[in-house]
Amino acid sequence: MQDKDLIEAALFAAGGPVSDAQLKAMLNRSAAYVSELVGQIIADYRSRNSPLEVIRLDGKYVMQLRPEFAGRVMSVSPKELSAPVLRTLSIIAYYQPIFQNELVNIRGDKVYDHVAVLLERGLIDKVKEGRSFKLSTTAAFCDYFGLTHGDVESIKQQIQEKAKLKKQSLTRWIESGVPEFDGFDAVRLLVPVMKE
Repeated sequence: MQDKDLIEAALFAAGGPVSDAQLKAMLNRSAAYVSELVGQIIADYRSRNSPLEVIRLDGKYVMQLRPEFAGRVMSVSPKELSAPVLRTLSIIAYYQPIFQNELVNIRGDKVYDHVAVLLERGLIDKVKEGRSFKLSTTAAFCDYFGLTHGDVESIKQQIQEKAKLKKQSLTRWIESGVPEFDGFDAVRLLVPVMKE
């Protein structure tokens, strides 16, 4: 596996801006080396006249559709989840199965709207239990975030492993704004404080 291929895969998987520092850390190489490889990837996409492009934005790189293609494919492109809905989904994912009334206590009444969106997208299941509903993620959730299907504990473990890369706690994540452009970060950042 070549470093250039790894960078291209990282830009694709990120779904949003990736910094020089992130790529440098991923490869354990110099910033100049990373910059040179990204330059090659940019040139490759241009030379092929690909509908995709890689652009530089303030020390970050983004893989995206070229503008002339973006408008034409919107009808088949899945709608992104908003940051508040992602926060709600992340809490469901990590604490599943979780009762809807517990989720309302954590996130407020807006949870009802979030749950409706998540059900419509097929990312969660909702099962009546007592006076509330038990919420858990679905196989579509795993597909959306690139997780391996499995039991709840396996999914939680994968979330924890991905969160270790970010070293951020659940509390700090909830208090921060989740970038709209990177849906995967919403789950990747969700984990209680972990000891190094």
